[in-house]
Amino acid sequence: MKEKPMLRENISFQPTGDPFVDAGGMALEHIAGQFPEKSLLELIEWAARIYVERWGTKLNSVFHGSPITHPTTAMKVRIPKNMELFKEILSSRKNPGYCRYCGREDYLIDAGRDKSCLSGSGTLVNFHHSHEPGLMICPQCAVKYFFLPFGILQMGNLALLQATSPQGKRYWLNKTVIENLNKIGNNTSEGILKSVYSNPENALFRLAADIITENLSTELDENLTLYYFTNFAASVDCALHTIPSPVFRFMRLALKNCPQQWYLFVRRHYHISKSNWNYSEDQWEQKGSVISEDEYLNHKNDVHLKLLAGKSILSALQHFYKANYLHAKQEMDTNMAIYYVQEVLNMQKEQILLIKKIGTKIFELMEKESNYKKYLVMIEGSTRAYQLRLALIKIIKMNYQNGAEEPVFTIDEYVNYLFPDGQYWGEVRDLLLIFLYEKLHQNAINVAEISDVELKETEEISQGA
Repeated sequence: MKEKPMLRENISFQPTGDPFVDAGGMALEHIAGQFPEKSLLELIEWAARIYVERWGTKLNSVFHGSPITHPTTAMKVRIPKNMELFKEILSSRKNPGYCRYCGREDYLIDAGRDKSCLSGSGTLVNFHHSHEPGLMICPQCAVKYFFLPFGILQMGNLALLQATSPQGKRYWLNKTVIENLNKIGNNTSEGILKSVYSNPENALFRLAADIITENLSTELDENLTLYYFTNFAASVDCALHTIPSPVFRFMRLALKNCPQQWYLFVRRHYHISKSNWNYSEDQWEQKGSVISEDEYLNHKNDVHLKLLAGKSILSALQHFYKANYLHAKQEMDTNMAIYYVQEVLNMQKEQILLIKKIGTKIFELMEKESNYKKYLVMIEGSTRAYQLRLALIKIIKMNYQNGAEEPVFTIDEYVNYLFPDGQYWGEVRDLLLIFLYEKLHQNAINVAEISDVELKETEEISQGA
């Protein structure tokens, strides 16, 4: 193996696939660009001085037992000890092999929890391959890891966002590294940046919304993963929360074309005890007083949880549109529901158009008979697939008896599009009801004319306000 001095010019910033190494590399690359005159060791010393002199070594959740954080090490020698460690790392010519993070062939060092997160310690020999004393990593990855604190947020535990698009990566750089440098320059930096969130699920959706709103003119696709972790003492833990590409695309369309509806829909689904939703003012209230969003932004939110778990929110959307109709809300288009079934449920355009057509036919029957309640009860009361099918057959019969020129739908449409293989029947019912509420709203049908019975559920779901 050819020996090369470990200089800043030798470091590769190509992604390794490890989120922690890559986040540290992102921070190092940007910081190195701000200080082109500094050598690699000088950059490491600069970071160490921030950690010790500005942040008071409050990094135990990142580097457990390192020269920077070890409680038995005197403060005045923490920086020198750290520099001795990295001089040894950068000059080592022992343990040739392949880095467990990036796969590069290099001289390796063992990285326990003092140099990396969630990697075990030297005493746990069964934790690593071949009883190795730790993860065997290259000096480049060790250096990148040292800059990780600049690229994460504190929200209870620590949070690291992994994005796949250049826009998402740039957003996280601005949110963490650049904001850290600004605070350091203003002498207001006291530690790892703190978020207003302590609920990682809600935080992830806020981050996604920010990325989308900053790039509304871009047909952005993204897959976001939030690593919610701690490397502290005996409480080492990591939870992954992912917004997959279909959910992100749904959010992008909703935030671009109907942002008020999206935020209103989400707000109605927070868990807030002893409170009620004021439909006139669109806000949560408790004993007549308004509850500000800051007071509940870390509460559980059913929309967020279901989207992260891959569970359908169409039933919740159906309740949302029904409530909008019952409370005479001005904005009543169904675009958000259509975006959801297209992007997340992968419902085909032909099926959506057919359900719309059926909804139009049903509404024509409602108007012809001046009986809106009758038909809504038929659809809303269907709690099983066979009940919905029977209701549709009755509607076909009524449509024929009323002298309609065209059937509600043809046998080919029924077989090929209405209930395709793999499609949950309840999604057809919910989308059909959403279109019917839209028709009722558009035609200003008096609320007293429709069903006053509660919708029967096809599944257990918290519907929110």
